[in-house]
Amino acid sequence: MPGFKDYLASDLDTFINQGEFADFHDIDGRQVKCVVDSDILQPLKQADYDIAYNATKMLFVKASDLPERPVKGQRIRLDGELFTVALCGEAGGMLEITLEAIEA
Repeated sequence: MPGFKDYLASDLDTFINQGEFADFHDIDGRQVKCVVDSDILQPLKQADYDIAYNATKMLFVKASDLPERPVKGQRIRLDGELFTVALCGEAGGMLEITLEAIEA
């Protein structure tokens, strides 16, 4: 009889499925099947003449698909763009990574 962990693993395979939600993305030179949430741009408080935005992306990837778990402050290149890891959490074998970059 399958256990709870077996059900979670099958759920991950559904979520991280190219035919459902996921696509291959380049993470630090490695092709990884994952889900990338859209940019969320938030204005940063700057001088009136100099507007900058904090671009945030959410990255959902199987923990087993990365060589190591990212840590806060680590730099990651996602599809050629450089980001900094703001947060990284894991639940049921899935990593939820918040990436940030400042854009003008």
